[in-house]
Amino acid sequence: MTVTAGGYILVAPLHRRAELLWARDIDGRLAEPVARFAHSPRAPLVVFASFEDGLITHIADGRKGMPAGTGLVRLNMTHVHELADPIPFDALISGFTPRLRSHLRRIASSGGLLPPKTLGAFVDQVLAMDASIRPRLARYSERRKSAIARYRPRERENLALQKDALGLALDLCGLARDDLLEWEPVEDQKQSFLDGLPTAVVREDVMLLSDYSRIPGFLALREATHAGYKVFENERDASVRMTVIMANRLPLEQQTGADLIYFNEAYRSFAMVQYKAMEKGTDQHEFRWTTGDQFCEEIARMEAIVAQLKAIPPSADPDGFRFSDNPFFLKFCPRVVFNPDDAGLFKGIYLPLDLLKRGETAGRFKGVRGGNVITYENVGRRINNTDFVALIANSWVGTSVEQSAILEALIRNVLTAGKTITMAIKHSDGAAER
Repeated sequence: MTVTAGGYILVAPLHRRAELLWARDIDGRLAEPVARFAHSPRAPLVVFASFEDGLITHIADGRKGMPAGTGLVRLNMTHVHELADPIPFDALISGFTPRLRSHLRRIASSGGLLPPKTLGAFVDQVLAMDASIRPRLARYSERRKSAIARYRPRERENLALQKDALGLALDLCGLARDDLLEWEPVEDQKQSFLDGLPTAVVREDVMLLSDYSRIPGFLALREATHAGYKVFENERDASVRMTVIMANRLPLEQQTGADLIYFNEAYRSFAMVQYKAMEKGTDQHEFRWTTGDQFCEEIARMEAIVAQLKAIPPSADPDGFRFSDNPFFLKFCPRVVFNPDDAGLFKGIYLPLDLLKRGETAGRFKGVRGGNVITYENVGRRINNTDFVALIANSWVGTSVEQSAILEALIRNVLTAGKTITMAIKHSDGAAER
């Protein structure tokens, strides 16, 4: 199912208006039962609320909630903002073609979901009448869609992989992925997905990140030509905090993929995910490689680092216990599409490096003509998003304290290969500077 941003016009019932506005003043949240409508809870939804007849008086972030009775569903609203000057529906709708005017008037009279193809133009009309709310609505506008359309296919694929790496890191840290929906196109600085997130600090001067110099591998990050960072924090528990650094050496269209390194500061452990895009085969998605190609070289580099890890004596500290200290995983994604309106993760096949090598040795990945291929049919045992998060989040799998010192060499390998590295640092309470 394609996930797209949506817009909803809420005409608050007259007998409910005072109560709803009182609730907004208490905690900034509202909920109102409305006629059931189709919208993915993973996609952003902007609500244009009317608490005065014929006027848009408020805007809010919406989310489709649970059923609220026969034919009804809860419309949940947060960050409810009152417009300084309410916008008359009649003046707003007059800017549309006659065919659309009658349709929009019906929605404005009783409320309902705006057609997806109409939303961008509707938002542009709202912004023409009140430019002060542009930061809240820019992601729904036609201008945003046009800016995204100008990205080249390779750029969109790299952004998609980086977005998934960031979303996975948020899951590993136990943080919501809602911030992913705040992304906006950046016209003059297209290096990484992080560049387009509000409050992200992006600089060519990587020395900006010196506060994190105690993190293993940080010196290698400083060798990147472009880097940025953003701190993500749980709204209700400031101790749940993660810093994400995205670093690379090449422009977006020249990058060769994305890798995620997740570092748990409490256990001094890291795990790495390398992304691989699958292609559509004759009847299913598949990933192919040939002996001696770039994929084989990448696997060889991982194995060389694993050999170095094995040479480091294991820790006797109980906090250093791991089910496996091989930190390498590959995520094979069957459908890599950049959709900034979707906060979900790509479905895919996670394979630990050891399982990949075992399957290759057993001949499981040989195609009918002798080529190397991974598909959903031949891969056998695999890990999904949920299982991966459960294994990695609290370092049941990953390097030990002593082994993590080797992270610097790994980061250099990734940067040299032309990829963007996403390093996510889950902080222990009080361990990081904000």
